[in-house]
Amino acid sequence: MGAVTGYLLGRNLAFRHAPALANGLMRLTNVTGRGGGDAEAGEAALDYFEGVVEDYERIGAHAGVCEGDGHGSEIFRGRTVLELGPGNTRAVAMLARQRGALSVAGYDAFDLQTRDPARLRALYEGLLKRTGEDRTKVDALLEGVRVHHDVASLKATGRRFDLVISRAVLEHVRDLTVLHRELRELTTDDAVLIHKIDMRSHGFEWDHELDFLLFPEKLYRAVTTHIGEPNRVRAQGYLDVAQQYGFTPVHVSSTRRISPERVATLRAALAEPYRSLSPEVLSVLGIWLVLVREGHPLARAAKAIDLESIPAAPSGMAPF
Repeated sequence: MGAVTGYLLGRNLAFRHAPALANGLMRLTNVTGRGGGDAEAGEAALDYFEGVVEDYERIGAHAGVCEGDGHGSEIFRGRTVLELGPGNTRAVAMLARQRGALSVAGYDAFDLQTRDPARLRALYEGLLKRTGEDRTKVDALLEGVRVHHDVASLKATGRRFDLVISRAVLEHVRDLTVLHRELRELTTDDAVLIHKIDMRSHGFEWDHELDFLLFPEKLYRAVTTHIGEPNRVRAQGYLDVAQQYGFTPVHVSSTRRISPERVATLRAALAEPYRSLSPEVLSVLGIWLVLVREGHPLARAAKAIDLESIPAAPSGMAPF
């Protein structure tokens, strides 16, 4: 653990004192993972972004928060959309607009958009070609799409959102309380929020799936304050903070888990508070979480969620 701690501490200091360099490095290394591979174009990237949008549609239909043909095809239509952590492209925003979203904005703490317009154009045109849309409509669909890097800029638009989406983003948010307080101000009374949350270790797993839970909290925070490593919040924490700000869970399913038996062999070495959690709770390494605000029809009918027995996510969903 000592070598890993030293590496993280050095990286954290570099990112703290040279944020512009850090952003550039993340763009260069495609740290967001959006689209896979070493580029933002190619069949793998097209598959990825198409799968991302279809996942939102499918999970929306599965949770009952949108109408459609069973695949959630109406989740974007007529909505004002906020995408958290869009990463290095605006592909999801463009496809949401193509599917009928009135407008789309992004909110990302890091400036990661690819600086190569030719690669972005190839990606956007390739996606539209797949849908049968005229490739010349890229500019029209992206018109007005802006990614904000601070909440003041986002609030200054005066826009309120009735659909918030994120994929492998919330686990990197250092202060979930602040984020949900902001989302409370930015969303309409009947808003829907759809999050895919990856609760695995990112980037420094060296022995097993729960390695990053070995660090005491004070040490972990000291070495990860500026590098975007996972916040280590487990599933119940996301439900708790959401409900604190008036967002009601209407769907939770696991995207990845390990066996409770495997967890039981590792739990004694974990730092608190993780050591005290049940093997069933610790076994969940990723979730789909669908929330609604109090004005949504599903809010009052929502039932309590038992995280020790949540179902697996619908089959056929794209990997993180």
